[in-house]
Amino acid sequence: MSQQPRDDEDDDSMKNSTTPTPPPPEKNNESSLESKYSAHNRLPALLYTIGYLTFSTITVVSNKHLIKDAGFGNPIFVSSCGTMFAFALSTILVHGKFVSVSEPKMTFKEWFKVCVPVGFFSSITLACANIVYVYLSLSFVQMLKAFVPVVTYITHVFVGTDKYNSDFTVSLLAMVLGGMMCMNVSGKATVIGVCVMFGSHFAEAIRTVGAQWLLVNRKFGVIESMYYFAPATVVFFIPLVVYFEGSSLQAPGISSIANKYWYLFVVSSSWGCLVNACGLGVVKNIGAVWFKGINNIKNILLLFFGILVYGDVVTVLQAFGYALSLAGFGRYTYVKNTQMLSESSSSESSKSGERNDEENPPLASSSRTETTKTKTAFPDEREPLLQK
Repeated sequence: MSQQPRDDEDDDSMKNSTTPTPPPPEKNNESSLESKYSAHNRLPALLYTIGYLTFSTITVVSNKHLIKDAGFGNPIFVSSCGTMFAFALSTILVHGKFVSVSEPKMTFKEWFKVCVPVGFFSSITLACANIVYVYLSLSFVQMLKAFVPVVTYITHVFVGTDKYNSDFTVSLLAMVLGGMMCMNVSGKATVIGVCVMFGSHFAEAIRTVGAQWLLVNRKFGVIESMYYFAPATVVFFIPLVVYFEGSSLQAPGISSIANKYWYLFVVSSSWGCLVNACGLGVVKNIGAVWFKGINNIKNILLLFFGILVYGDVVTVLQAFGYALSLAGFGRYTYVKNTQMLSESSSSESSKSGERNDEENPPLASSSRTETTKTKTAFPDEREPLLQK
């Protein structure tokens, strides 16, 4: 008596063997706060940096002329003009459908959690920057500003948006030490003033954490980020203006100065908006720490410009400070560029591996398929053996 071949079982085994095995799930890195940059960010970072240095220089000259030379005063109000212009411009561009908003859109809860602290700490930075001159001399304030990149780096490492790197630390310390050597420190200095100044540094660092997270991790655009940041910043700037400069804005003659130098308000507002946009572009493409580093280098270059143009005297210590700061910044830029190239190559290799896996399925599954096909190709081979 012969037995019939088990065709149903063979069909089931063939179906199971030819079914592709799903790839293992990818690790979810959304919980990581670390910001990643690749080699593709280098050119935009360079262009935004040039734009920031250009626009910020023009804005500083315009604000100085408006505040001091024209006699308008009220530096907080003048400084906030750029933010108010950014708020109006970004709102028009977004609601006019000239700029699209990324999906998923930011919820009110997320906006309150990220953007409101950015606005709050922006106001703290501005308030401390004005209060500190009561306790510290101008030269001492300029010296303490050299610590901004280090404070920013420490804050980002602590929060998790950046990783500790010994090369970065050494480079930043060289920039700080060189910046301190460049300053001719004199005048008064108090413990309260130093605390206020470092409070301003930490507030600015925390502000850049929110900005970097939104720009890099959420991949928001520059105009889109201004659309979210500017309202929160303006809300906190208004109490500062009212408290510190409310009475001076109502003083006799202020309105006539504003009418006479209206074009300086236009320059301060529009170019201040461009400064904000380029600053966000630098943070988006290379990070907040590098952005703070170029501010230090800009200050040193301005001092060097005074030496060449106005014949300012420089000591040997200051000359060594210039060289040390530039060397530290150059080293930091080199290490950052190497890191970006590494991130880019690892990303490309990962994508290449995924494409190869899709084009060439695993050998084990294909061999099992071939074996199954061989077994099921001649289902009647077992019948003679069974009949015997």
